[in-house]
Amino acid sequence: MTLTQTAILVKQVILVSSIALVLGLISFIGYKIWYSYYLANLPPVEEKPDTKFGLLPLPNFPTSNVSTSNFSYSLDTTTGGLPKIGVDPGFDKIIKVYFVTQTFATLLSPDKSYDLAEKFDIKTLPEILSETKYRYKDSSKTLLVDLDSGNFSYTNEATISAQSNLDEDNKLTAGFENVLSSLGLLNDTLTKGRTKINLLKKSEGKFVPTQLRPETEAIQISLWPEAIDGKLIFTPDYNKSLINATIVGPSDKLENYLSLKFTYYPIDLSTFATYSTKTTETAFEELKQGKGVIIIEPPQPQVSITSVSMGYFLSESYNPYLQPIFIFEGPNFVAYVSAVSEQLQSQTN
Repeated sequence: MTLTQTAILVKQVILVSSIALVLGLISFIGYKIWYSYYLANLPPVEEKPDTKFGLLPLPNFPTSNVSTSNFSYSLDTTTGGLPKIGVDPGFDKIIKVYFVTQTFATLLSPDKSYDLAEKFDIKTLPEILSETKYRYKDSSKTLLVDLDSGNFSYTNEATISAQSNLDEDNKLTAGFENVLSSLGLLNDTLTKGRTKINLLKKSEGKFVPTQLRPETEAIQISLWPEAIDGKLIFTPDYNKSLINATIVGPSDKLENYLSLKFTYYPIDLSTFATYSTKTTETAFEELKQGKGVIIIEPPQPQVSITSVSMGYFLSESYNPYLQPIFIFEGPNFVAYVSAVSEQLQSQTN
């Protein structure tokens, strides 16, 4: 082969290689564009609940004297309708159900109850109601303690003079938290939770709510655990938590407490399962069918629903699961409906 023929062959090889390279680059770029388009147009992967806790028991709602089916309902929300699951903020399509820790009495539990009684200035020995229930009574004071959970209720029937000047709400809250701290009960979950103060006055020998601070003779203060995943904790009494006190005078002095109830179950945020949420339309139908529970009973049979939200329900008695609920609210009306899909719940407790 001559040099001329070799040069021609080399030029042909270079030309063919260049064309192949250009075609390869065009093909690669075209493939990348197509693949990006393909990925962008794939249907979203639908998250599925893991239901690791199996069928859930029904929430341990309080007993109501009247069924939710006894009322007629109108939707008067700001939108005129119900929120959409998976669309509106705070209404998750898949929601977490958390495990609630259960504690048991130990050999030290009786000693702890003695120490608690001393902090309430009760010096007597307890009446042993059962292996896990002690009652301390001294003059006007009564303390009932559950040794398993450490929960208790305290009442003082002595007459305490009311103060003429009521402290501001933030000072009342701080005083209550200080008392809980002195009893060894305060934790971050409670300091970060919501607080509610109800004003009380005496009427026919008992305390009743009032809206006027000048006529207030006592206050009822409540602390709820902090919100979880942006959802508030709700309890059987809408206006009173499981941790509450009735106080006459400054809230930082235990001698001013007419009652103090402490019911607290630790929620394990690291142990949870996911469950699908029923639609708000389904929950509304269940409300009308009597499958919800009336928390605040309205005075009239016609109920205007102005707000629907989601939260978690914490019962007064121990329940192993913290479950989501729908809260239907209106003037002088509150009702709860379970939020977990019906097929994922046992229909018996």
